[in-house]
Amino acid sequence: MVAVVVVFIILGTRPTAKGTASSSNQLAPASVLAAVTGVSPSVSSTIGAGGITDPFQPISGSPAALTGPGGKPELFYYGAEFCPYCAAERWGLVIALSRFGTFSNLHITKSDSNPQDIPNTHTFSFYGSSYSSQYLDFAAIESADRNDNPLQTPTAAEGTLVTTYDTTPYSTTTGGIPFQDFGNRYIVSGSGVNPELLQGMTWQQIAATLTDTSSKVAQPIIGDADWITAGICKLTGDQPGSVCSAAPIASLEGQIASS
Repeated sequence: MVAVVVVFIILGTRPTAKGTASSSNQLAPASVLAAVTGVSPSVSSTIGAGGITDPFQPISGSPAALTGPGGKPELFYYGAEFCPYCAAERWGLVIALSRFGTFSNLHITKSDSNPQDIPNTHTFSFYGSSYSSQYLDFAAIESADRNDNPLQTPTAAEGTLVTTYDTTPYSTTTGGIPFQDFGNRYIVSGSGVNPELLQGMTWQQIAATLTDTSSKVAQPIIGDADWITAGICKLTGDQPGSVCSAAPIASLEGQIASS
């Protein structure tokens, strides 16, 4: 396997969305969904970390655990559809979350068309989707569409998470996206996948790489998914065992730094 070393990159600050809007994004094609929700365990094991180093920043102190409506640990994602780094990160995030639960009404979108901004990166959007899992809750905010029109506004509690943790010492850029809070135990700021790797590829073409352990696209996407999976296992008490005890997840989980 050829290791792919990817630098975690974050975007600068964008204005917080002030309202909500409708979205015309199409539902993800069944073939694409099947590819991202059905990554082979053997492919995942072979790729391992995909050349990506531990992306988790442990939260210092003893903040209250972040839980969802049902009292389950919550993974909170904050991003925007225009953002190419968010676009790249969502591939691994969808793969990882699909190991613990099920998405409904997952849509596809592209990042903005600005030629100076890694344009038209094909991806998913969490806007308008729902997620169900017996192990964790997933809350996602897409603050703006690909044209930077407002989509969703975080709740007061979600806004506090962003202002408190999407800054130093957890992030090198205040307000950078994508931003993820894992149960108020760990922060992941930026993307584990360089969106330049996805340039010129359709959703179907990206999805088709996910069976190829030698693919320079699949390696960071699945490596990113494996790290995210390991982080979720930290929250769920290693449940389900079929996911958390499998290679390479258990090994990666052991490498995640503690606060």
